[in-house]
Amino acid sequence: MCVIPTLDRLASRAIPFFPSLLRDGVSAIKTILVATDLSEFSHRAAIRAAMLCASLNCNKVELLTVKEAGLPDAMGLVLKSTPTAAETVLTDRAMRELRLISGQLQDNYGIRCTTNVRFGQTVQEIVARADELAAELTVIGAHGGNFFTDLFLGNTADKFARMSKSPVLLVKNQTAKAYRQVLVPVDFSENSLRAAHMAINVAPDAHITFLHVFDVVVEEQMRYVNVAHDIIHEYHVKAGEDARAELNQFVDNLQAGSHSFSRIVKFGHPGHAICDYAKSMKPDLIVVGKHGKSRFEELLLGSASRHVMEQCFCDILIVTAPTWAERDEIGL
Repeated sequence: MCVIPTLDRLASRAIPFFPSLLRDGVSAIKTILVATDLSEFSHRAAIRAAMLCASLNCNKVELLTVKEAGLPDAMGLVLKSTPTAAETVLTDRAMRELRLISGQLQDNYGIRCTTNVRFGQTVQEIVARADELAAELTVIGAHGGNFFTDLFLGNTADKFARMSKSPVLLVKNQTAKAYRQVLVPVDFSENSLRAAHMAINVAPDAHITFLHVFDVVVEEQMRYVNVAHDIIHEYHVKAGEDARAELNQFVDNLQAGSHSFSRIVKFGHPGHAICDYAKSMKPDLIVVGKHGKSRFEELLLGSASRHVMEQCFCDILIVTAPTWAERDEIGL
């Protein structure tokens, strides 16, 4: 059974369908957008982005902060000036703070950042800027399900993850070292394959644990209609064996050379099982897929992904499925 409702299983397909993520075996993450509200928690995100940029040899990191659309009007009234003048004051102050952060990142990690200030609705502006940059990754400081900032209050990470067309890294913890323990829940879909390769790319030196949860729903329904206990047991054993075989094939198909992997199969409700396993494993990063089976479901975030994002307290990387234009181009 699937961990996250997504597309047809592709465990038997060894050839990645997303060349934009891999180029000659080297990560193609060349542009990273960091959304910051200039708080301590956002600074954690900037540090993580800088570490990734340095390790992946990215070309560009942009620091973006978004101010509320109506703020210049309100400030203009307080300062007894025009909204345009107030916007200039707000922009200049924000740019000074962004440049200070940029200077610190350059000193500590040897990377150069561009800076940008926008006015509007926070989530929409971040998504729009990521599109303009064609950013392969957007990084945001977060805790639980919500952004750590008054401006982002009410704009949950779930909403941002649903709207973003590029992978989103939610940084929840202090950043001190590269990712060493990574958990990737898989359901053998093309989405899982994309997430697996993304995990290998962003954490090339990490030990990666692939976790597959085969669902309890069928067994619950069998009990509901009073199927004999021995038949249910036989089904359970066979489902577990099939899941292990499919997980082995999935990992083998990654063709990741000497990368360090573990393969775990669990039985249960996917979201809860993933979080329970994460509590004992204590990963630095969990990489999950995003999209569903249909165009309509691209507007949604799978329930298991949402549960992981809200309940797990390590960093979360939400990997987007290919766009429908990309699917059409490669014949999916």
